[in-house]
Amino acid sequence: MAEARRAPTRLPPFLILLLVAATTLYPLSFVVANAFRAKAEYLKAPYGWPANWSLNNFVLLIDNYDVIGAATNSVLVIGCALAISLTASTLAAYAIVKLDLPGRRLFGGTFVSVMLVPSQVLIIPVYLLLSSLRLVDTLPGVVLVYAATNIPFGVFFMTAVMRSVPNDIIEAARIDGAGPMRILVSVVVPVLRTSILTLAILAFLAMWNELIFGLILLPSEANNLLTAKMASIGGRFVTNQPLLMAGLLLTSLPPILVLTFLSKYLVSGIAAGMGK
Repeated sequence: MAEARRAPTRLPPFLILLLVAATTLYPLSFVVANAFRAKAEYLKAPYGWPANWSLNNFVLLIDNYDVIGAATNSVLVIGCALAISLTASTLAAYAIVKLDLPGRRLFGGTFVSVMLVPSQVLIIPVYLLLSSLRLVDTLPGVVLVYAATNIPFGVFFMTAVMRSVPNDIIEAARIDGAGPMRILVSVVVPVLRTSILTLAILAFLAMWNELIFGLILLPSEANNLLTAKMASIGGRFVTNQPLLMAGLLLTSLPPILVLTFLSKYLVSGIAAGMGK
C-alpha cells in the first residue's frame, strides 16, 4: 500500500525529465538529420530523417574549406593551453594552500577578482599586447591567451580541492627529505588526479567553445580554429543550411564525446570541489 501511494509522486518528475530530455535532444537530432541531407531535399522537407542519407556535406567541408586544418589548429592550441593552465593552476594552488608564504591570501584573492572581469573587456588590451609582441595571427599567441584566461578559475578550483590533501602525508614526505616540488609531484598530484582531470575537462570545454579571441586574433584562414571556421562558413554560405549543419555536427562532436565518456570524473571532481 505504501508503494502504491508513493508511485504517483514519481510520475511528475519523470515527465519533467522526459520533457527536458526531448527539448535538449530535438535540436541535436535536427542538426544530425540535416547534416546528412541534400540541399534539395532540405528545401522540400527540412524536418524528419532524410530519405537518402548522404556524406556530401562532410566531403564538401573537408575538400573546400580546410576543416581538417582548422581542427588540427584547435587541437594544438587547446592541448598546449591546457598543459600550461593546468600546470600553473596546480602550482599556484599548492603555494597558496600548502606553503607558508607571505601574501598568499592576497595572491589567491587576486585570481578570484580576475574571474569577475568579462573576457570581452580584455579583447582590445590583449590585441594590443600581442600586436606589440608580434604574436597576432599566430597560434602561440592564442595559446598564451587561452591559458591565461583559464588560469584564474583553475587556481580557484584547485585551491578548493587542495585543502582536501591531508597535511600529515605532506609532513611525512618532508621528514623523509622530499622538497616542495617532489612532494607536489609524488604526493599531491596523485591524490588530486581526479580533480585535475575534472579541471582539464572544464577548461577544454571552455576553450573549445570560445569564439571571440579566435576570430580576432587569428584573422587568416590558414590559422583559423574550428569554431571560427564554422562561423565564417555560416556567415558566407548561410543559404546552404545542410552544409552548416554538417559543420555544427563536426564542431559539437568532441565536447559530446568528452562528456559522454568522462562525465563520471566531471561529476565526482565538481562534487569534491564543492565539498571543500
